[in-house]
Amino acid sequence: MLFSQRGLAVALSMSLFLWGPVAQAEELNTMKEDPVHVNTWNGFMEKLLDLHEQRVAQQELSVSTKQGGYAGQPDFYIEKEFRNKQGELVSRVQWEKENPDRLHAIELYIRDEQGRVIRDYAGAYLPHYRNAPTQTLISFHAYNGNGDLHAFRTFDASGDLLFERCVGERKGDDVYIQLDYDDIYEMLGRPNTTLTSALIYIS
Repeated sequence: MLFSQRGLAVALSMSLFLWGPVAQAEELNTMKEDPVHVNTWNGFMEKLLDLHEQRVAQQELSVSTKQGGYAGQPDFYIEKEFRNKQGELVSRVQWEKENPDRLHAIELYIRDEQGRVIRDYAGAYLPHYRNAPTQTLISFHAYNGNGDLHAFRTFDASGDLLFERCVGERKGDDVYIQLDYDDIYEMLGRPNTTLTSALIYIS
């Protein structure tokens, strides 16, 4: 990931999670009116937690715990980080402090034999609205043979493409390609236009 091994995948997570109140209200209204969306996104969070619990049971992990929160609620959640023997982040889970069985946010990282992230998943609820998560993220990563290039595409639990990035070096030239949601769908809306993935640089 661009800023660090974790940072590239989570950069999108944080930018999407820190929406303004108006955007959040509009999203919540949409969720209330769309039971398919609500069921799909809540189901995604349940499966993500199940996957986390399976992986914790299958390997020896170190666990660190801290508290965190927001303006006016500095101790809203308890966060646990799970790391493997190499110190690599396997998952990060946040639970509401006052409701310790209530999931607030979760991140999972799947790595290859070299320790590189090949898939990551994330989801989060708003502090006080629980009808559905405010975000769900699924990212697929690819690397070229010598590791000079790293590309990923991010979708939500409904299958919508949200973000794409490819960074690194190719044939001596720096590569930095970034397309966000608006870029992608603005291009898709143009007549006679085909969106080609940044993953074509991975060869």
